[in-house]
Amino acid sequence: MLITSVNIPCLAQDFKPYAGSKPDEKASSEASAAAPGKQSEVYTTGDAFDKVYAFYKGLYKEYPMRGSGPKLPSGQQIRWAFFIIDGGKDLLSSRYWMKIQRPYVGGADAKDIRDISVIQTVRAK
Repeated sequence: MLITSVNIPCLAQDFKPYAGSKPDEKASSEASAAAPGKQSEVYTTGDAFDKVYAFYKGLYKEYPMRGSGPKLPSGQQIRWAFFIIDGGKDLLSSRYWMKIQRPYVGGADAKDIRDISVIQTVRAK
């Protein structure tokens, strides 16, 4: 019996957590509940947005968003970037993508604002 091995390139990748980031179970649960049919995992880190962005820019295809993130009532600009993990052509057709953002904005009323970087993965169920 002859067994051969064939390497077939695959565009889908696994998510690689940022070194030193910590899972946030509460934020993950809130994000998943807010988007029916999607499962989110949220990680947080005190590291600067640019440092987290550089890490993921080297791993995944960035999906450019028009314009910048929204501003908070205080006037602070939210910074964000989106990356496609599964090789999809855009966020709409992707079944596995992620967002990095700073500052963190959470809670049902969006009043839990923290000066930390957030890494959120979104996977279609």
